[in-house]
Amino acid sequence: MEQGIALLSSLSDRMYLQKQNNSESSVGEHIRHVIEHYQMFLEGIQMGHIDYDKRKRDPSLEENRLHAINRLHELFTFFETKYLPLGQILVSQNYNPDFPTPIVTSTIERELLFLVSHTVHHYAIIALVLKDEVGVIPPYFGYSPATLYAKLQCK
Repeated sequence: MEQGIALLSSLSDRMYLQKQNNSESSVGEHIRHVIEHYQMFLEGIQMGHIDYDKRKRDPSLEENRLHAINRLHELFTFFETKYLPLGQILVSQNYNPDFPTPIVTSTIERELLFLVSHTVHHYAIIALVLKDEVGVIPPYFGYSPATLYAKLQCK
């Protein structure tokens, strides 16, 4: 989230909204998607069931860069200061609307790993969308923590 906050703080509103490099989605659309997955995670742990399909798809997160920054700050602060219950939780996400939505048992810890991986994936796409904007992408933006660790070990 810190990487997202730093990137969005350096972008213009135009860069946040514009679809660049033949991209189907804007930076704002990717950021909204990421934020909403964290929101569903937090709502789900309160209910004992995370349903990633229940996202509200709030257009203001993809249209208003400052609103997205504020939401990322709120999420970052929450994860830095609050206790999360650990252990099992039910999770559902439908990958094929022709079939019933699967409900599986997971853990809070596993879902946090999923969220990190999901965020890195979308940050990497954002880096591709912005690749022609010289000096905008911070070093190692969109790299997984494992890749960064490996790079440090090679030095």
